Amino acid sequence: MEIKEIKALKILNANSNFTVEVMLTTDKGKFRGSSPAGESNSKYEVNQFSKGIDDEIKNFNDYLKKLVGKKINSIEDIFSVEKEIPKEFIGGPSLSLSYALMYGLSAEINKEPYELFGSKNKVIPVCKMIGGGMHASGLGMDIQEILVTTITDSNFESINTTLKVYKKVKELLENRTDSFIGGVDPEGGFISGLDNYESIKIVRDAIESIIKESSMDIRLGLDFAASTFYKNGKYVYKRPIYGKKEVDRGEQIDLTKKLADEFDIFYVEDPVDETLAEDYGEVMKLLSSSIIVGDDLTATTPERLEKVHEYINSTLIKPNQVGLMYKVKEYSELADKFKIDKVVSHRSEETSIPIIADLATGLNAKYLKVGINRGERIEKINRLIELN
Repeated sequence: MEIKEIKALKILNANSNFTVEVMLTTDKGKFRGSSPAGESNSKYEVNQFSKGIDDEIKNFNDYLKKLVGKKINSIEDIFSVEKEIPKEFIGGPSLSLSYALMYGLSAEINKEPYELFGSKNKVIPVCKMIGGGMHASGLGMDIQEILVTTITDSNFESINTTLKVYKKVKELLENRTDSFIGGVDPEGGFISGLDNYESIKIVRDAIESIIKESSMDIRLGLDFAASTFYKNGKYVYKRPIYGKKEVDRGEQIDLTKKLADEFDIFYVEDPVDETLAEDYGEVMKLLSSSIIVGDDLTATTPERLEKVHEYINSTLIKPNQVGLMYKVKEYSELADKFKIDKVVSHRSEETSIPIIADLATGLNAKYLKVGINRGERIEKINRLIELN
């Protein structure tokens, strides 16, 4: 593949904020890549734009001119390009470039994007039911996400069953509160208006209802995003949970176990602050049948995973946290080395390209975390169905 033309431009993401898109032209056609952003971010992830977006895109376009005429024949060639990218562009610009090059290369060699990394593997979708915290403008839950996954042999069957739970959640919210008008957060999770406990109970009730109908293996998950409400050594809940509004480190661990035991929670993400790796380990010891997922703790950064891998048994992969696909691949291989489950994840400020479904498949991730509402999320879900 020879790069005939390449340029960066400013586009809107799903939250009507600006991000960068790279448009690539080759003999095979035009290809685009774009980078998402997050609303709640780890202190360990790269900045999407080290300067203002307008100046950065202008300067990035000057850099991209140097790539015209370059030949890309393998994923290793893309990695080589990444290793030459100036540090100031690592983030949104670098990832958008990598995605555009991946789509162009896939067309050139007549392979699916996931085949650039590996063979086709089954991926289990983990889908958002209710959103809170920063995703819901502080309305209702302090916990950021309530999630559901259905464990089956078929991506389509898993998505179909999880969608039934999602619709049941909506029905229960409509029946139990006058404040709910069907609104969703940036990732498609309902904004319940209810507190943490009540919201979790509604999703558990929805799961039990669908299990009775289908006898499927449906599991509940929580993303606490605990760093977002950890202040001065305390976890501060705006609305009480088990009668408490402020808890210390040990009490937060105990609270997590209490919720997990009461509601049979399988998936537990960022239950404690991102700087407290040993506290993740304490949660993992107490919840031996759950997966304890590091996101803010690890930020898709190989150096972080090397330091904290013993405290988690699962980790998120968000490519824009590190901005370079060769680093994503390195991170994925490290997770395999440490026998840690991988969860490729969307971001709150997504774009329409569905490439994370291919990444989950090619990197042999066990799960794909994604919304089951909103068009940019449905693009990823539909791509996963295609790859079933």
